Amino acid sequence: MNLFCYKVVYSEMQGRQNTGDSRIYLQAQRLMYPEGIGYRSETGGLMECIRKLNVDKIRNYHRDYYRPDNLCLVITGKVPHDKLLATLGPLDERIASKGPLSSYKRPWVESSPVPPITKSIEQVVEFPDEDESIGQIMISWQGPKVNEHLDLMALEILHKYLSDSAISVLQKEFVEIEEPLCTSISFNISQHIRAPILVEFSNVPTEELNELSSRIFPVLERVAKEGFDMNRMKTVIYRDKLKTLNYVETNPQSGFAIACITDFIYGKKNGEELEKAFKDLEYYDEVAKFTNEQWVGYLRKYYLDNPHITLLGKPSAAFAKSLAEDEKKRVETQIEELGSDKLKELDNLLEEAKNKNEVPVPPEIIEGFPIPQVEHIPLISVVTGRNQPILLFDNPVQDYLNQDSKVEPPYFIQYDHIRSSFVSISILISTTAVPAELRPYLEIFLDSFYSLPLNRPDGTKLTYEEVIKELNEDTVHYNYGLGASGAFEDLISFNIKVEASKYAKAIQWLRDLLWYTEFTSERLKIIASKLLNDIPANKRDGNKMASAVLRTVLFDPVKSNQYALNILCQERFLPEALKRLEETPEKVVEDLLRFRNILTRPENFRIHVVGDILKLKDPKGAWVENFLNIEPENPLVPVRLAQEVLTEFGKNPGHKGYIVSLPAIESTFSIHCAKGITAFDSPDLAPLLVLCELLQTMEGVFWRMIRGQGLAYSVWLQASVEAGLVYFAIYRSPDAFKAFDQARKVISDLSQKTAEFDLPSLEGAKSGVIYSIISSEKTMAMAATKSFISIVLKNLPPNHSHEMIKQVQAVTVDDLHRMLNKYLTNLFLAETSNVVVASAPGKVKDVQGGFAKHGFHLENKGLDNIIKLE
Repeated sequence: MNLFCYKVVYSEMQGRQNTGDSRIYLQAQRLMYPEGIGYRSETGGLMECIRKLNVDKIRNYHRDYYRPDNLCLVITGKVPHDKLLATLGPLDERIASKGPLSSYKRPWVESSPVPPITKSIEQVVEFPDEDESIGQIMISWQGPKVNEHLDLMALEILHKYLSDSAISVLQKEFVEIEEPLCTSISFNISQHIRAPILVEFSNVPTEELNELSSRIFPVLERVAKEGFDMNRMKTVIYRDKLKTLNYVETNPQSGFAIACITDFIYGKKNGEELEKAFKDLEYYDEVAKFTNEQWVGYLRKYYLDNPHITLLGKPSAAFAKSLAEDEKKRVETQIEELGSDKLKELDNLLEEAKNKNEVPVPPEIIEGFPIPQVEHIPLISVVTGRNQPILLFDNPVQDYLNQDSKVEPPYFIQYDHIRSSFVSISILISTTAVPAELRPYLEIFLDSFYSLPLNRPDGTKLTYEEVIKELNEDTVHYNYGLGASGAFEDLISFNIKVEASKYAKAIQWLRDLLWYTEFTSERLKIIASKLLNDIPANKRDGNKMASAVLRTVLFDPVKSNQYALNILCQERFLPEALKRLEETPEKVVEDLLRFRNILTRPENFRIHVVGDILKLKDPKGAWVENFLNIEPENPLVPVRLAQEVLTEFGKNPGHKGYIVSLPAIESTFSIHCAKGITAFDSPDLAPLLVLCELLQTMEGVFWRMIRGQGLAYSVWLQASVEAGLVYFAIYRSPDAFKAFDQARKVISDLSQKTAEFDLPSLEGAKSGVIYSIISSEKTMAMAATKSFISIVLKNLPPNHSHEMIKQVQAVTVDDLHRMLNKYLTNLFLAETSNVVVASAPGKVKDVQGGFAKHGFHLENKGLDNIIKLE
């Protein structure tokens, strides 16, 4: 244990302790739980407590709770049981050899009981920000015991009924109105021994905090008196059941692990209660039989007749100023009280701790771990076909597709066959042809896609509420996005997942939503207002703002979606759009119709169907019968990469940097970029990924030298082939320059070979990259998505993952040095990199001065001045 452990945690808490979410949640804990109840605590540790923490307290805590009978080991996946037990056997024997364990009080179960809340409380909680326009509300209640599974499921269903979509009770009342009182409503049940129920109303106009707070319970009371829409409740239950079944297919390991951990913490030691945690399907059947009276009973018991805590989160410029002033005064007082001699003594102690922290792990410990034989790891098989046969695919799926439909759908469609009870359809649409004046509408277009009135080609007219109602009845889920897997943001995507029997219905929905929805000024005003109200909260996030400012530097304002959808761009565009919706709404509707007509040209479409293709009736014919079939006038539009829409500073990084001051934060964040790899099949990609992994992995060089010394909570490296850039980011640092400078020294020492790469670290980094490759396709659905991205968007062969693993295994130390000098050293030179820092106001001068010493002249700008006025 050394001094740096404190600094790492301190960096984390400095980054979040005084954010709105943290301050509100902590106050709720303190009001709900009295002294002596562990749930009252801030798990990260408050800064004022960390400053007083000593190593003996940590050692005592470790001794009392880090013990084998307080340990739960959960292993999921394909595991050779004999090898696993052979590995764990010696560990069990070693523990047993130490004799009987001392008795101890089991946390939570044998702790002081949680007393009930005896009366309702309402308070205002201030948090720092110069922008005082948007706040938030959180209400909390005490709920059922953690092992009352039926009640917990009933509450989860009730929450979805109340808030899951634009037609839910609370959203209709407070969100889907012309002047929204909030932009989202989310319920959460925490896994405590008596589960607290939380509901958060996000992005509430500050002047409406009291108004919204006063209206919530009357709405719930109205529901209790008027009763529930039992048809809609039936849909909510059935859809949630489908989501659970889908979750078991797509993320089984997490669901099973969470249930096991919860039972370990709170259940009986013999495990007899664990089985009840896995009876979800039985509980769905039970709640499906509930009457209106039973649902009203739950609403009254846990919400209306149950004392609650209401907290109004209010931004305060005065609080932001006092926080900065108090911190400055605290540091000055501490320096004065310690004096120069004590500071020197502490500095020596710090250096001593640093030296201990940098002692390498004995090589025999690392070498004692066997290197897995990755060639024996079976990757999930995805069988691929196309609507128009190509030589690349010669398999049963392609044969089945070839037999279907006398008329070919005039679109690019890839089918990926997996074992599944569901079918997922994604349409990826190129936005390359969208002109600059229409591109900013993309955010409104995406957010309105599933919630507009609809005029079907058969003459049926649906209100937006009816559209959402029927979508919820027909689908497991539906969503939209920009790009795929965090890249290819010139594409927009729409996805609908349904039971396999509703395949044709999903196609009909996509047809109707793409061509037959009606842009109405009423809906557009609501959507634009919600988007605008989301912005202030995002501007309180230092990491998001550093990224947003860097995107304005890198990406073309005319061609790039990353620029058009940037928060800073939308902050300028949305008020103007709202003004036009008031004055000339027909012009906005005309713009959006023109926007949609450009997008829905067939040459812009790439369609991806994932499911049990061999069991689908008419997998191709269903598109001919249920979609709008327009013969393309032009060839399929190539996928435009981010590297094709860069500014001059994006193409040739160097001598460009900003530092922006954010009163809402107390730490600093920075993002740096330089030229990187530009081809997905580049031979440099494998060694560059291994190098990044080696540097940033847990207990890797950056971990020890930056996080380990308390210079930042975390740092990361990323190679973006699509953008042709490499990135280095510093997250939650007391001083981003000091973290950057330490990273610069590490890279310099490795480049000059005054520090060396060791072989155990190289092998560990290879294993880390290989694990990332394999885990990116660890489920059937993920494997299908990766297949589409690799083959269609990256133009790589179907077996590329296997080839990439071989390339990773072949990486040498010489390759690492070559990658270091070719790419990473440029991140730390002013003439070859761009940098953006988001900083607490009191740290701007020091950070700016530090970077200036190395030639980085960061322009100090406010967020409101980044986007130039047209």
